Amino acid sequence: MTTYSLRDIVVLDVETTGTNPVIHDPVSVAFVPLADHLPTLSLAIRPPSPVWSEYAAANFSRFRSEWAHSALSPTEALVQAEQYLGRICEGRDAIVVGHNVGFDLAFLRKLATYSGKDDVTGISHRSVDTHSILFAAWLLGRIPEEALTSDGAFRYFQIIVPPEARHTALGDAIATKALFIRILELLGKAFPTRPIGPT
Repeated sequence: MTTYSLRDIVVLDVETTGTNPVIHDPVSVAFVPLADHLPTLSLAIRPPSPVWSEYAAANFSRFRSEWAHSALSPTEALVQAEQYLGRICEGRDAIVVGHNVGFDLAFLRKLATYSGKDDVTGISHRSVDTHSILFAAWLLGRIPEEALTSDGAFRYFQIIVPPEARHTALGDAIATKALFIRILELLGKAFPTRPIGPT
């Protein structure tokens, strides 16, 4: 029987050059553990031959100079991500949380593809999508339809995201962690972010 620990749950956000993982690439990725005592990780990634959508290029221009100082190759970023996940989850696979998390996971797996791998070591095949939970809550009449988008959800749950941090991997991952905790409260239970279970 699988026994989960709070430290196994990690919020993921990826910023990309567009919305299609076949032709677009990740340019930054952030991991924010649900457990408050664990460190975050934010990586800038330099794809080999990026193809940009107009929206992604405009968003990227806001943090291009900072990104340029620390951008890693996809292989270097993958190594750091896998080492990080191995440390914080102590060898277990991380349960990833995200808003439309399939999008982020598809681009994360593209890092593995660049290194000749099928997947990222340390990531479980199980994940949690905050949008799916919000959609169920909307169907049950618990929240308004406007709260289904990330911006709408942040407004509805009164999560303040500094404008300079919005649509950055780390800023959005931190906000999504707060959103996930508020969703759990909506479901009827305050969720501890200090260690529970095996640590």
